[in-house]
Amino acid sequence: MAEKRSLVRFLVIYILSTLFLVFIGEFFYYKLAYKNIIDSEINKLDTEIKLFLSKNKGMLKRALNSAHINMPHDIKIAIYKDKKLLYSNIPYTKVDFDKRYWIEDNKIFYRYEMIKRWGKVDVFAQKPLDEEKIFALKRNLFIFTLFILIFITVIAYFLGHVFLAPLKNVIKNLEDFIRDSTHEMNTPLSVILTNLEMLKTKPSEKNIKRIENAALRLKKIFDDLKFLRLHHKRKREIKTFNLKDFVKERLKTFETQIENKNLKITTECEDFEITIDKEDLIRLIDNILSNAVKYAPVNSEIKITLKDSQFCVQNEGNIKNLKNITKKFVRENESEGGFGLGLFIVSEICKIYGFKLKIENIDSKVNTCLYFV
Repeated sequence: MAEKRSLVRFLVIYILSTLFLVFIGEFFYYKLAYKNIIDSEINKLDTEIKLFLSKNKGMLKRALNSAHINMPHDIKIAIYKDKKLLYSNIPYTKVDFDKRYWIEDNKIFYRYEMIKRWGKVDVFAQKPLDEEKIFALKRNLFIFTLFILIFITVIAYFLGHVFLAPLKNVIKNLEDFIRDSTHEMNTPLSVILTNLEMLKTKPSEKNIKRIENAALRLKKIFDDLKFLRLHHKRKREIKTFNLKDFVKERLKTFETQIENKNLKITTECEDFEITIDKEDLIRLIDNILSNAVKYAPVNSEIKITLKDSQFCVQNEGNIKNLKNITKKFVRENESEGGFGLGLFIVSEICKIYGFKLKIENIDSKVNTCLYFV
């Protein structure tokens, strides 16, 4: 619904603003074309008067004697000598001696000036305006406007879908995020509540451990979201850690999931010191381990190696979308839950510290490696 409203608003704004610009252009074009039509009519009228006067040289004398003057059927004239009316068959008495021409009641009034030895003579000619040309101009502009309206509507529709596609993706990602976040947090919360009930009847170290792991899983979810929002602004405390011990410690937070899927964890790690912010290191290691545990098949093996400045986690499976797997909100398998943020966060941390991240499929296994040099 929000997408449709946005599309309609975009179409209305785009079409109206484009039509406004088109109308401005058409207005100036109409003024120019209209002026050209009038100028053409004036030049034609000027030529007709000159030809008539050259063929009727005695006309002015007849006008002085108030004799009848024969003009072309569509032209009427009024003759003034020194602004005094001598002859007129124009049913119009008001003239303007300062204007070369004017238009009134769809008629052109044109003043032709002559200087004779007996004084100044002004010949005013009246002729009906060629309305067919004006009508054709308006008709062509209307057709052009109609065509432009259809054209920009089609263009606006396609552009609207193109421009609103990111909004559609954002809305979809937001809906997926809300759905997945409730699912992701519901699982550890259920574990906590279930084991709390069990503790009431029969205290057990195992139940306490499950509650602790579920709480740590919730903390990981919130820490990932916090990193996503604030990692550019957070002040980092850079320290040196033994990565072998750190990985061993972080594996404990996944004990419940490992146990539930009956996974076999094999490690081949050497001592290796890394200088990094502790929270960044937690996000880096936890997200790689979490991905391996989440996507590893039941009863399968996860192999962890740390040697030659390389940290690698290998699990059974296959990533189909290797190209986009480190992008935000991209998940290989939506049935496994998650936000699609884990490897994105790993990639961002690698960019901060200059580490190299490499994810590849090798013999039906997913190999995720960090290169620290």
